[in-house]
This record gives sequence, structure tokens and C-alpha cells, in this order.
Amino acid sequence: MNSYEQGGIHVHFALHIKTENFDSAIRVLNYASIDHKVIEEVNINMQKAKRLYFKGNEDNVVEFYMLDMREDDKERIKH
Repeated sequence: MNSYEQGGIHVHFALHIKTENFDSAIRVLNYASIDHKVIEEVNINMQKAKRLYFKGNEDNVVEFYMLDMREDDKERIKH
């Protein structure tokens, strides 16, 4: 498994993906034999969230994030 750590010389960018499309994204990556990593977590609001990481052809890290980042950030600021 390739490293998906933030920082370093690569670019990391995150995109929101609807919950109902998350498993489809994994199937597409599997079909294309693209290595990926899934992280499951619970946010401040006790919402279950998954993040999907994979690398582009120039080793930049792409993240698909299930929760609405604007809403998630608002909750983080409150606490």
C-alpha cells in the first residue's frame, strides 16, 4: 500500500462524494487496479464518515470525503 500521508512534496486535494456513491467509487478503483485506502471515522457530531484515498498518475493524493466539508468545518469551529 502506498503512503497517503499529508505533507511532503505531493499535492493532496479532497472532493466531496455522496454517501450513496462511495462504494461505486471503490468498485471503479478496483476495476482499474488502482491502489487505495479507506479510513472510517466518527466526527464531532457522532456521524460515521469514510474517506477514500488514492494517487493520481503523478503521485498526487486524491481524497473522496463523504461529509459536507462546510458543515463539518462549522462543527469543528464550535468546539
